[in-house]
Amino acid sequence: MYLLTVRIRVFAPTQAPIWHQHLLDHFFYAAEERMEIMHGIQARSVRNKYLKDLFTQWRGLLAGYDEGLAKGSDAVLATALWRNVFSADEDVDLTLLGAVVSYTRGVLTALEQMDDAALVTGEVAFGDPASQLEEVLARSQTLMTEEEAQSGSGQPDAEGEGNEVKKKSHHSSKG
Repeated sequence: MYLLTVRIRVFAPTQAPIWHQHLLDHFFYAAEERMEIMHGIQARSVRNKYLKDLFTQWRGLLAGYDEGLAKGSDAVLATALWRNVFSADEDVDLTLLGAVVSYTRGVLTALEQMDDAALVTGEVAFGDPASQLEEVLARSQTLMTEEEAQSGSGQPDAEGEGNEVKKKSHHSSKG
């Protein structure tokens, strides 16, 4: 939803607020419906409290992700994604986090190049962030700090095996 929100911001000034409001409305209608149907929350006052909390989280997410984009910083964007997608899990697989950052930037680039008409007719396909894992692993091999390079960290040992990034089997159900 955030990725579409960013793209909608560049619509014509008369159209952007309308499209953004409709996207937000549909999201919250669906969230309320899920609360009622899937979670059995029948009391509207309880659903409204949860929806207000969700809206507060949405505003925080917008601020965090926007900061990462505005600063052009993968580290800032990764921190916001870590908080919101990975629930600030200290044991997050950093390779997976890197893949989500790479995926986010890639989708934003693709959406930026997309014609408005294609977007509003729903001709948008989102891939799998895991598809970025190989690229992130390859880039991480070339992004060693000078200190690591000088200390020999990441260099092959006596058996010719390097200190490779280990993939964890941690997968987040959030997305």
